Amino acid sequence: MRCPECHTPYEANAASCANCGLLLLKLSPHRRSADLATNKRRAADKMAPCKFCGSDIPEAAIRCKHCSEIVNDEFYRERAQRTRSRINHASWVAYIFGLGALLVFRPVGLVSIAAGLLLSIAYYAIPVEPPASKKNPRPRLPFWQRVKQQVKMERIAIPIPNFPKRKLVFVGTPLIAAIVGYSANVILLQQPVDDVLRSNPAAFAGMHVSAHYEYYMVPGVVVYDLRTIGIRQTPIDVHTAFLEFAKKVRDKRYKRVELSYRGTTKFSIDGASFHKIGDEYAKRNFDYVLYTVPRLFHREGTDVVKPIASDRDALLQFHRQWYGNDQLTRSVSNGM
Repeated sequence: MRCPECHTPYEANAASCANCGLLLLKLSPHRRSADLATNKRRAADKMAPCKFCGSDIPEAAIRCKHCSEIVNDEFYRERAQRTRSRINHASWVAYIFGLGALLVFRPVGLVSIAAGLLLSIAYYAIPVEPPASKKNPRPRLPFWQRVKQQVKMERIAIPIPNFPKRKLVFVGTPLIAAIVGYSANVILLQQPVDDVLRSNPAAFAGMHVSAHYEYYMVPGVVVYDLRTIGIRQTPIDVHTAFLEFAKKVRDKRYKRVELSYRGTTKFSIDGASFHKIGDEYAKRNFDYVLYTVPRLFHREGTDVVKPIASDRDALLQFHRQWYGNDQLTRSVSNGM
């Protein structure tokens, strides 16, 4: 047989539990529960004088029903413990989400980590002692003693929370970070490219370009990946689409922009030069964007592209090296 209170096994003829001391009376379960309820009522009926007004109130009372003062100082500490526990959980979620988002989209990650830091500061700012009043004056403690008083709550609030749904938090947070990063790639880069291609269907029909951050999670590097080209398109159409994209995103600052063809990087250019290309194209400086731009790009693994006989030949060479070596686009690169 087992004790109904602590479930410790006991002998059949035992009068009390050796572990918790419960009297093992031969009573029905209904009678035992009735006795426990009676004991609780008796404990609640014990009265004590209020320390503010002297009226009789239950010992377990939190607030005096006569003067409305808080008589149980533990009420403030328990309330602070509950609030700190919620803030503690929220700060850890913000930190974990921020670390995941930092790898995908840096601004969101930094904002999330900053929010976690602010929540950690708020954790220690919550008062843990009852407020002073006219009826209950408290001496003003020095600053360091007040700080020490706040830190003591660490013994109550667990620094690393025991998440009731730990798997949901640690699996869901990186998933949310991935969704945020994918959304940033679509909204900030892919959407401007799609707007450019839709703006002139006659010239850009059949062309598909994928614009995204490097590895989809390095905000400082943009990859302009030419995926497909229509058979009626010319190198000037491909060039114009890139210039329109540069004009749309010229207000943003990047460290590097890479030109790729079907996932293979062909050229790269520094962010300042890319920004200037967008500005010059917006000013309709066509001589610059057609004949100077090819000299600004660095071919992967080599130095700056060196122009040959004329500026027109340099532009044609640039497009041949970008996508013209493919059998499907060789005729396009020669059509200039």
